[in-house]
Amino acid sequence: MASLSNSVLCGIIALLLWMPLGWLINRRLGFGRDLALPLAPVMGWATQSAVSLALSSLTGFSTGTILASAAIVAGLACILPRKRTDFASDAWAAAPRAGLTLYAMAAIVACLPAAAIVPKFIDGGVILAGPIFDHAKIALIDEMLRSGVPPANPFFAADGGDGHVSYYYLWHFSAAELARLCGASGWEADIGLSWFSGFASLMTLAGFALRFSGQRLPAFLALLFSVMGSLRPILTGIFGDEPLHAFLKHGSGLAGWLFQTSWSPHHVTAAACVLVTVFLLTELAGRPTIFGTLVVALLLAAGFESSIWVGGITLGLCGIAIAALLLGRIGPKQRALFAVTCIAAAVTALLLSFPLVSAQLHEGAARGSLPITIHATPVLGVLFPPAWRQTLDIPAYWLVLLPIEFPLVFIPGLVGLWGIARLGHGDERREQAGWAFTVLGFGSLFCSWLLLSTAGDNNDLGWRAILPGLFVLTIASAITVSRWLRRLNVSRHAFAVVAVVIAFVGALPDTWQNITGNLFGHVTASARAFAESPALWAAVRSHTDAKTRIANNPAYLREVTPWPVNISWALLADRRSCFASNELAIAFASLPTQQRLDISSLFLRVFDGTGSADDVTRLYRDYGCRAVVVTPQDGAWNHDPFATSKFFRLAQVEEGKWRIYVAADAGATVAPQAQK
Repeated sequence: MASLSNSVLCGIIALLLWMPLGWLINRRLGFGRDLALPLAPVMGWATQSAVSLALSSLTGFSTGTILASAAIVAGLACILPRKRTDFASDAWAAAPRAGLTLYAMAAIVACLPAAAIVPKFIDGGVILAGPIFDHAKIALIDEMLRSGVPPANPFFAADGGDGHVSYYYLWHFSAAELARLCGASGWEADIGLSWFSGFASLMTLAGFALRFSGQRLPAFLALLFSVMGSLRPILTGIFGDEPLHAFLKHGSGLAGWLFQTSWSPHHVTAAACVLVTVFLLTELAGRPTIFGTLVVALLLAAGFESSIWVGGITLGLCGIAIAALLLGRIGPKQRALFAVTCIAAAVTALLLSFPLVSAQLHEGAARGSLPITIHATPVLGVLFPPAWRQTLDIPAYWLVLLPIEFPLVFIPGLVGLWGIARLGHGDERREQAGWAFTVLGFGSLFCSWLLLSTAGDNNDLGWRAILPGLFVLTIASAITVSRWLRRLNVSRHAFAVVAVVIAFVGALPDTWQNITGNLFGHVTASARAFAESPALWAAVRSHTDAKTRIANNPAYLREVTPWPVNISWALLADRRSCFASNELAIAFASLPTQQRLDISSLFLRVFDGTGSADDVTRLYRDYGCRAVVVTPQDGAWNHDPFATSKFFRLAQVEEGKWRIYVAADAGATVAPQAQK
């Protein structure tokens, strides 16, 4: 089970590894102290991780490559020539520095999403919070610790071999780096990096709020607004569940920083990379440098390799518009050099991330369908006739959905976007940054509005593409509300502040649900069985090596999480699976839908105890299963098809707890006294 002390150690190692490096890079880029430190966490993480992944793919994943990659980035920062930018001496320097209180507040708030992944110990059992469902990718972190990079596929391989991973795994590789440095498990490293990702993204928001406003209050408001939830729970309380769902489609999938960081911190980190990339592009538009171009390339690679939806599709589409905007605002003599800068950064990023780009193309071909289509986000419910609903959904996204899901940042943020673009007061670079963020904000919202991903059961593209826009809106909203608070003597500003307070109160129930759900989890009947899982998987590891693929019930302890997933295996096994579960195969197995469902049905019926001898043979022959775990929760416990199979032999029995089978042709891997 994950240790909280080891998780905290991973968070500390993350700070020590990435913050000083990020600060050095930012200072070499010419950022003033007001921005160099707030952006240091995400800058240090992005540059070191992108270089480390490329280096580890060539020389092997080790402590040496981790430290060498940090040294390479630091060395380039000190060696590469750069033009004197004097960012700190212009009008931007009026922005105050981030105080210790702001950093402490961000560190505390970042604990809220990280708490969702921490196991909760109760009397005789262990419970989990809902977001742990999406952290089943911890199995990928453990795989990288065992086999390095590029990692084998721990979830499924058609022939039972190593397979390949087409997922964007840079963030998980970074977690493996932390685990390698301090000897932690993949689960513990995931907790530590989730906290660091929350901290880094919050400081990015606070830093830009400081920079654009020149005031500290917007930075604190940005942290506060990030935590707030939607109006859905309070609307349900007012109107009732059925009437609300008749008007509004149940569950849009769109959510704010707290929910998104709890579930998918890699997408949130990619969104922070996008904001820093866009800002740096605006600074380089008038003053291109070799070092700045290299940093942009590393940021692009890190964003894409952590989230194809955020750092790939969204930034790709928004980046074209932003580059066109900047080219139109700079002088004719500078345009050619800036165009070369953008092309060089994009090509370098593509070369760095080519293995993942190639894997994504391979996955799309294997699935046999285009993974993205154009379709407006569904908003309205069954109250509206189907013939009208799809048309009405188009304006309802802006007029209904976004104000409900993001009540504190959407409307004030729209007002603030125009304000940010006009904050330059004659300073060209400041105005360019404001307009670039405005384009990014609207472009991100448009991607979430009209693009639909079809690779899985959910619209991951729409859910994640909104993040850069949400971050921009949060910054703009914090600045706008701060300005309203300073001018309460103006009646329209007083009215606006009252509206914000009402929205704040309305969002509190959802915020409270998110926080308490993360902190306390939900009690299930399997809490005791899950608490005993570490002993089960330790026994399995004693009979298997790092490359052995294990078959266990894909539905084992499925009620531990609100949505069924083979979470015990993912968090604790530290071994590969023949077929982890249908839910995990959606993201990690390049299989046509019907084939994936057929394989899932095969494994489920075998462990239900209704499988045939031929089914067991298929597990061994077709899917490379060389070890099997049967527990009392499985129907196969009383109708065991493995006991009579010629392909497996019983290796260990723990009465009333588990049976472990290994391939009949495998040599003994455990001492006789360990067998019962």
